[in-house]
Amino acid sequence: MNTDVTDRARNGMLLIMLVLCVATPVVATSFQQQVDKELDERLLYLLSQRQTPSLEVIQQLIDKGAHVNQPVRYKSALMHAASEGHVEIVKLLLARGAEVNAQTDEGTALMMAVRGGHVSIVKLLLDARADVNAKHRLGHSALIMSAGPSIPEMNPEPGKPVGPPASEIMSLLLARGADVNLIGQRGQTALMEANSTAKVKLLVANGAQLNAKDEQGETALIHAVDRGDVEVVEALLQAGADASVRDAKGVTALMLALEEVPSYRAAGSDKLARRRLESARPLLTADFGDVNIQNENGETLLMRAASLGGTEIVKLLLGRGADVNRTDVFGNTAAVFAYEKDQTAIQELLKNATPSRPTLNAFLRAAVEKKDRAKVKELLAAGADANYEYAMGYDHKTIKSTVLILAAKSGDAAIVQMLLVAGANPKAKGLLHGSEHGLEYGTAIEATENPEVISMLQKAATKP
Repeated sequence: MNTDVTDRARNGMLLIMLVLCVATPVVATSFQQQVDKELDERLLYLLSQRQTPSLEVIQQLIDKGAHVNQPVRYKSALMHAASEGHVEIVKLLLARGAEVNAQTDEGTALMMAVRGGHVSIVKLLLDARADVNAKHRLGHSALIMSAGPSIPEMNPEPGKPVGPPASEIMSLLLARGADVNLIGQRGQTALMEANSTAKVKLLVANGAQLNAKDEQGETALIHAVDRGDVEVVEALLQAGADASVRDAKGVTALMLALEEVPSYRAAGSDKLARRRLESARPLLTADFGDVNIQNENGETLLMRAASLGGTEIVKLLLGRGADVNRTDVFGNTAAVFAYEKDQTAIQELLKNATPSRPTLNAFLRAAVEKKDRAKVKELLAAGADANYEYAMGYDHKTIKSTVLILAAKSGDAAIVQMLLVAGANPKAKGLLHGSEHGLEYGTAIEATENPEVISMLQKAATKP
């Protein structure tokens, strides 16, 4: 019995010793992995700070086992240092074997140095054989990135100089073989992104294609107008850019300059509208092509100028032979837009226009919306259709309402009565309301809460 107990005890001790012998290397490895992970995280954290960390501390971390080329999704150690402008640390990391062309979701170290406007680091990386034509996962190269504003340019610190000339980095990249016509994101080139006269001249001197188009058919000139970059527009025209080129929607640079700034670009829209209008002036002196060109919606230069209230531009276009009777896809003419926007001086310039039936209807919609009773009466007498169905806009051509519904919404009983007398159908349906929840259709009766208008519509609806 005692022998059995002793044997069991001995076997138990052997088992424990065996487990310890097997487990100790695993525990040791796991412990080392945790240490390495903490060193790696510490290294990345220090390098991500704007304030340059101690070079000695970085050296110590690497000496203790922090990985210079640790796998990351966003920024490696070299990318962090390049992005934040830590010159001496970039030198150290390169000397310790940092992979200069490693690429993550954020791009390469060279791209980050370019975005950060760090000239010295760009030089270091190029000397270390950084791939000057590598593409970001979204398509842009370092050169294309250098064409736009750097981070310091976009976020200048008060009282602090932005840094070296914006074209200096571009010069370095071109000197090392950057492809000046490389196609990046959405088919764009460096010239399309160029935000200064110096960059335009540099790119053109190195063979940039002036009239290349992106996926939307837009050229560098159209892009410059879109940004309201007047100086770049002038530089491109001086370099020989073709102002008559049309994009995929039939829009030229001048037509874009005269476009109302879309609502989705509301932030700074007034300033952008002014800058775009300024860019129209050099375009008007260039060869912008046919003065009566129409885009896919039928808009002309004259229509857009009239809508904006550009009296002098309207005069110039008329002097070049602009057709006052051209209509868009809805029958609108330049005169309709001028009336709609209360541009009285331009209305006077366009008074000799001869409205067609579609134009009379377009005028009627505008007059009803403005509650202009005299104009509504005049238009109905001239033959405008009291049952005219109008679309909600160029982007919503199939979504329609009626002028009677529009009048009912306004609550103007006199206009509703005029339309009904002219034969408007009170039972006709059209769009009442639209929102993120969907579209609501109905009749004019459902469009108003005005008792007088409701009574008027109900009586008309009961007539045989």
